[in-house]
Amino acid sequence: MSDTSRPQTVPHQSTSHAAHEEERLDSEASDTLSYGNSTQELYSDSESSGQSLTNSPAWNGPHIPKSKPPASGASQGKGAPIQQLNRMPDCLPLFPTLHATKTRTVLIRTDTIKEDRVPSPHPNSYEDLWDVEHVRMPCSEENLYPVETPNGRKELKKRWEVIKTSLIRKNLSGYNFEETILTYNSRFSQKWNFDALYTLFNEIFASEETKKVFSTVMPGMVQLALELPHICTQPIPLLKKQQEHSITLSQKQVACLLANAFFCTYPKRNATQKHTQYSTYPSINFNTLFQGFGDNELARKAEKLKCIFHYFRRVISDMPTGTVTFKRQVIKEKDFPRWDKSSMPLDGIRIHMASDGTIEDDGTGMLEVDFANKILGGGVLGQGCVQEEIRFLICPEMIVSRLFTEQLDKNECLIMTGCERYSNYAGYADSFEWESDHQDKTVRDPWGRRCTEVVAIDATRFGSHTEQFRGSQVIRELNKAYCGFYSSRGTKREHLPAIATGNWGCGAFGGDSRLKAFIQIMAAVEAGRDMCYFTFGDKRVLNDVYDTYKLLKKKKRTVGDLFLQIQQYNKSLSRFFRPQQNLCEFIWKAFGLADNSSTDENRQDYNHGNSSPRQSRLTDDTNEGTSVDPPTNCCSSSPGPSS
Repeated sequence: MSDTSRPQTVPHQSTSHAAHEEERLDSEASDTLSYGNSTQELYSDSESSGQSLTNSPAWNGPHIPKSKPPASGASQGKGAPIQQLNRMPDCLPLFPTLHATKTRTVLIRTDTIKEDRVPSPHPNSYEDLWDVEHVRMPCSEENLYPVETPNGRKELKKRWEVIKTSLIRKNLSGYNFEETILTYNSRFSQKWNFDALYTLFNEIFASEETKKVFSTVMPGMVQLALELPHICTQPIPLLKKQQEHSITLSQKQVACLLANAFFCTYPKRNATQKHTQYSTYPSINFNTLFQGFGDNELARKAEKLKCIFHYFRRVISDMPTGTVTFKRQVIKEKDFPRWDKSSMPLDGIRIHMASDGTIEDDGTGMLEVDFANKILGGGVLGQGCVQEEIRFLICPEMIVSRLFTEQLDKNECLIMTGCERYSNYAGYADSFEWESDHQDKTVRDPWGRRCTEVVAIDATRFGSHTEQFRGSQVIRELNKAYCGFYSSRGTKREHLPAIATGNWGCGAFGGDSRLKAFIQIMAAVEAGRDMCYFTFGDKRVLNDVYDTYKLLKKKKRTVGDLFLQIQQYNKSLSRFFRPQQNLCEFIWKAFGLADNSSTDENRQDYNHGNSSPRQSRLTDDTNEGTSVDPPTNCCSSSPGPSS
């Protein structure tokens, strides 16, 4: 057996009594444990969890893209030229000085932020807080672990000492990796499996690549993880519900925290029952990424692990010198717009729409939207592999948000600034593959962060297609989008980067792609930001939404007018039968512009999912013409592809 072979039996130390004592001490314990996020929704809005949403006649089932759309440039898109939209850093105003406040935690010495060196941690020596307001750190003196002595007696030891001894004394290999991790996670010795990791090492990596991982990458990861009390010296606050707060860390601190997540060292984070402290937080230990229960899952996770190992290979060989910020943004209910009363004109912003291109490739420098799960990262450490998970995999620094960010409420979002991209990818969902190294050339702001700002907003999951058009549901989505697009800095519009977004919530969450597009347009108008909208290859949605938006602009309609038209459309819907027209067609008919002769064709398109793009005479803002074409191919209410 080579040292990368999967062992038939892992030779642990005897830990049955110790495991029982650990369970007694650990407030997570319960009769039925849930590992990782198995009791939570692991999927982002664009991927099915394998459960049927409903038998509603208006629901055509999840629509999950099978591949990335063509690269930008295959078509020119519609609306304002993308080059005219605001991007960071060119649009940014002067930056305030970075310093800690009641609502801002800074884990570094700000005077050491330099382009050519890693910022120093603050304070100089380790300080610990073991309480419900802060991350319970693996290196805490309060983190105790029951071990069994040679004479069979049990005694409590500092778990950090057990972790250090286990990681240092062993020359990690494919054979003893599992044994090492379970040495300080003995309670899960019969629960965790490492099949995805074995698949990567034994079946996908060439033998030389596997040897390189264990000879160079893994030792560097161990060293990085064990430097935790010297790298992360300040207690890390939890970003809790309804508490606006931000955390700024160095990229080295993030790497150290993620190395500990890889080795599964975080206490009290392996079970998520309702009565435990972290039941409303994402999982952070990587054990769920290591396990697999079928060829499809094993293949997905092997590609995910390639992204993770590539990230660690990069940072170990050349540690990045920048910083990142995670900010939980909260909007009070009284501060949301009155959508039905809004007089903001729809032509108040510039919009570019395209069916090719992606947010991460073509929206650089803009406010990039993460189609999030309320549990941040969705299934990134599980089976999920769509828009949110892929973004977290190619930018692994985002994964550390799962360590301290509680699930999002309806009036909250998380803004991640400065996370670097390390990988290129191909495919989507089942076809996702790590492709190659990515050299992120994005410039840094005065705080040392890459000028990359990603906002996580979670859409509502709908079981019925018609449910989402109800006033309360539309307002919920409008408020969520507005929360993500709003700038709390009070920055003038000319200093706000445009929004880069797409078919938010339009996959397994059942969102109507046309409604979601208009919701985001309305929120962008209220927030005073331009928008770049990628339909992820769906030319029909591109044509329908943009041409209808153009009609509304021509008619001088406001945000409030559009909201009321959506409610009129809602009144026309039957709860029991398929819609005979979608939102775009309804709006055109409201102006007496619909071509009634197309009705039979439209119904055929709806029933058979015809997605052939219609031709439109409305091409861009510089060549509008005097006449407009109604949406003759837009009666399908099935959700469009989600990016």
